[in-house]
Amino acid sequence: MSGTSSRVIAILEALTGPEADGLSAQEVVERSGLPASTGYRIITELQDLGLVHRTATRKIIANFSFQRRLHCPGLDPELLADACAALSDRLTVAAEVVVLSGHNMLWHIVEQHPEQAIRLRAFPGFMRGAYELDSISRLALAHRPVETLEKSWDTGAFYTAGVDRRPLSWGEAHEMIAAVDPADMQYDMMGNAKGIRRYCVAIHGPDGGMVCLLTVAEAATPVRDEAQHVANVRSHLMSQKATIESAFSDPARTG
Repeated sequence: MSGTSSRVIAILEALTGPEADGLSAQEVVERSGLPASTGYRIITELQDLGLVHRTATRKIIANFSFQRRLHCPGLDPELLADACAALSDRLTVAAEVVVLSGHNMLWHIVEQHPEQAIRLRAFPGFMRGAYELDSISRLALAHRPVETLEKSWDTGAFYTAGVDRRPLSWGEAHEMIAAVDPADMQYDMMGNAKGIRRYCVAIHGPDGGMVCLLTVAEAATPVRDEAQHVANVRSHLMSQKATIESAFSDPARTG
């Protein structure tokens, strides 16, 4: 990629990143990591093209749609596909990579096993709200500062997963999110309203931030030994998590 292209993309991502609605030009440039003169020049060019506009308070507002589903320097996306294929094969389940995109959960990779007990409606590009506090939403939101959730999310819109869906007060939702260990596996043995049980772990980048969620999905049917079943899934997920994250320190495996 040319230097010019990478600099323009840095500005685009700064303008459309989390909490990027209504930033000053200085804040956009700071988020991009570019030299001030370069950043301001690109913003001016985008404004001339009608891709951004300035409010009366001099805030920069994006007038375009731009999103990269998954981005982490040093991560080869093929590693995620390999992890999903391995999990699906070894556990006879569906395996997925899911990312938090704004206020939604976005499915990036879906690997379904031909012999799994349930077929998923989720497909690459499928999106649903993160306000349903199932295991994947809880784990994703546990990586967001509570101040961000209280400022930028509708704290009265959260609800429980499963067949007994009910609204949650912010106090209840906050308690559920705060109870999550971001380094551990999350799961809901009762499954969701569609009869799907998901187990998930977070993939963390070199800076400790969440890159995506790695999940396995199965039919929410009774299992003979629940503790052993959970331990087996955790072992496989944690193994793949370690393999993916180790690539950040292995130049031969980075993309």
